[in-house]
Amino acid sequence: MVSCSKSSNSIEPEKETPKEDTPQQITFTKESGTFAGTALPYRKALINSGKEGKNILVLYLHGGSAKGSDNEKQIAEPGVTSVSEYLKNAGAKAVMIVPQCPSSGNWDGASIQPAVKALLDNVAAGSNVNSSKIFVLGGSMGGTGTWALVNAYPTLFAAAMPCAGNPSKCNSSNVAKTPVYAVMGTSDNIMSVETVQTFIAELDKLGGKTKLDVVTGWTHDQTCKQSYTSTRLQWLFSQSR
Repeated sequence: MVSCSKSSNSIEPEKETPKEDTPQQITFTKESGTFAGTALPYRKALINSGKEGKNILVLYLHGGSAKGSDNEKQIAEPGVTSVSEYLKNAGAKAVMIVPQCPSSGNWDGASIQPAVKALLDNVAAGSNVNSSKIFVLGGSMGGTGTWALVNAYPTLFAAAMPCAGNPSKCNSSNVAKTPVYAVMGTSDNIMSVETVQTFIAELDKLGGKTKLDVVTGWTHDQTCKQSYTSTRLQWLFSQSR
């Protein structure tokens, strides 16, 4: 894979461009099922469903505080709104999935990863999905889970956006097969900026397509909530497998 962008060292926080209102309302329906032996509640939204053509498939992974089985906490994360509103305003025809991780698990867990993959396969089979346009993103535990899924399924995703995540358990040769846009904050006391910078450098050496924004002053919480700007999402969703 050709490297099109090298990582940055430190940037100032990006200001969002105001978004125009559109008539369509985004509704996340409550869904649930057992996938690869694991019960997963999830939310599902059809965005710009009236348009012709196939859907892109977007998987959003929540942080650790939204674990459980109520199928409510994960949808309250600001990133869900930022991503879904971007897709709507950009005119993308999409299916967006927001599963809820069981309280006893993590997105990078050995039993959870196959369950998420089975969920994606199930949704893709029934939603007229473009198999070359499947994306994953998330923050904190969801950022680490994003790294882990790309590592576990290196030919599945068109691109990934891990925010405030930890790639230290990943194999760079696997991850380098997927375009990655990582975001970290200099004041994050939970996840290591240096770990991500080192891993991105490994991906670059392998010819990976990478971008890394290290935002001055951002805490862990800010990185999880504010990373999903239109500029970054435009890059993410412009990729194709």
